[in-house]
Amino acid sequence: MGILATIVRFVNRLNRVVGGVVSMLVIGLTFLIVFEVVSRYGFSAPTAWGTELTTLLFATYVLLGGGYTLLKNDHVRMDVLYSRFSDRGKAVLDLISMPFALLYVGVLFIEGNSMLSEAIESQRTLSSDWAPLLWPWLLALPVGVGLLGLQIIANAVSNIVLAITGRGLE
Repeated sequence: MGILATIVRFVNRLNRVVGGVVSMLVIGLTFLIVFEVVSRYGFSAPTAWGTELTTLLFATYVLLGGGYTLLKNDHVRMDVLYSRFSDRGKAVLDLISMPFALLYVGVLFIEGNSMLSEAIESQRTLSSDWAPLLWPWLLALPVGVGLLGLQIIANAVSNIVLAITGRGLE
């Protein structure tokens, strides 16, 4: 059990670090939104890049924060039913939903890599006046769902141990 616990702790730590770093994007995103609002409405001089950069940063924030969100059990679920179960029951329910989550993440990972490869090969840009390269932003998709997939697996290992032994891994 030692190697599994070490792997689970590593994945948890990785998602904590990425979640902490990515959460700092909110500060930059906030300043960017304030700047754009003041430019647009205060000086009637909106930027050509502000709205698009805000959208790209927010998408990056959401994608890279998925693993951390799952680690903290902050994803949406039917808490009305889920909260009625014991910890072991919750672990079993999580294990039942895990294959569906992995299927979803797997499709996103494959398609995200395909989109990323195409964007790198074609040097595709966004169709705006600013026209930034698309691939640096698309990189967040496979990386983010990869982190989410790792956290799903780490949680599954922890839930298997909890369902069998009644005690958590950590």
